[in-house]
Formats: sequence, structure tokens, C-alpha cells
Amino acid sequence: MTLLFTSCSTSSGSGNDAQLRFLLASPDAPQVNVLLDGLSVAGNLGYGNATGYISQKAGSHQVQVVTAVGSLPVFSETISLNASSFQTLLFTGPAASIQPVMLNDTPPTIVINDAYVRVVNASAAMGAADVYIVPAGSGIGGVPPATAGLAFDQDTGYQLTVAGNYEVFMTTPGTSQARLSTGPISLTSAQNQTLVALDGPSGVFIYALLKDQ
Repeated sequence: MTLLFTSCSTSSGSGNDAQLRFLLASPDAPQVNVLLDGLSVAGNLGYGNATGYISQKAGSHQVQVVTAVGSLPVFSETISLNASSFQTLLFTGPAASIQPVMLNDTPPTIVINDAYVRVVNASAAMGAADVYIVPAGSGIGGVPPATAGLAFDQDTGYQLTVAGNYEVFMTTPGTSQARLSTGPISLTSAQNQTLVALDGPSGVFIYALLKDQ
């Protein structure tokens, strides 16, 4: 249940630029450098860590991931960025076959005193899980999951919640057996967060928490 990293900083750019950030969710990958169109945009990125948002022109871009030591290639793919968008690109799966997961970080319209929380299952070891997003300390008894059977590399979409302290549980599908319980997480009014479930050491599941936009 360890919190690895939070990120919300935004690079400057024109109003039509896309904002893109990266998160390394490949549990056996070494520290890596991320290149965008051949230029380094992140160095020594470790497991469970994310960059801030990086401003880029909309359109197609080549993303490459290389090991921080030796510059060995572990990922290369062309992605498309939309104008005036906020997006997060996760690198998931084993280092030998990293997969990209692109998230759109624009939630629905926010109501005063409310905010949105999204959960991403980037834990291959956990497998599918029921996801609960509840007020901290309330438990999940009698509460339906926000998403049932959330599979690896899938997300819940943004879930509306009330500002304050909340808690995320991920359980074995159809049961109350918690695989991950975050403990209280603070959420202020009009704040949006993405929680990424990850593989931890010795069969423990951990998470990274990102502040969106």
C-alpha cells in the first residue's frame, strides 16, 4: 500500500499544445530515459515514478525508452497527441515486452466540493480486481464496486466523489478479500487524481498517486 510518487506540474506551452506525462509501471525494468522525437524528456525514471506534464505540439510523435545505463532500447512506438489535451502514457508489463497504456486526463465537468478519482490496474500479478472508492474508514460492506473485475491495463474511468478523505480497495472479484487497501487519501475540492495499482515486493501490491492537470 506504499505511495510511490505524485505528479501535477505542467510545462509551459501554447494553448493548443498537448500536455503529456509518463509513468514507468514495468516492475522489472531498470531506471530508464524517455525520448520524444529523439530528444530526452525524462532521465533516470524509476519504477512507480512519473514525470510532470510536458508540453508538445499536437500530432504524431516517436516515443523511445532506453535504459539509463547503456542506453539499451526497451520500447519504441509512435503515439498521437490531441491539441489542448492532457494525457498520461504508462509503460506496463515486463521489461522484455513493455506495453503502452494511454490515458485521457480530462474528467467530466467538476461540481463545487466534488472531484474525480480514477483507478488503473497496472499490476499483472494482481490480475482482475473489484475496485471500491469509499469514504475513508467506512469499509466496503454492502457497497457495490465502482468497477467489477477491472482487468490488467484497464481503468475505471473517472469516478465522482466528495472532497475529503477517501480510500481505495481492490479485492479478489466477488469477495471482500482486499488485495490492495490504500488507507486514507486526501482529496480537495475540484482536484482530480489517478491511482495506479502496481506490483510490489514479495507479493505485496502498492500504488502510485497522480494529481491530474
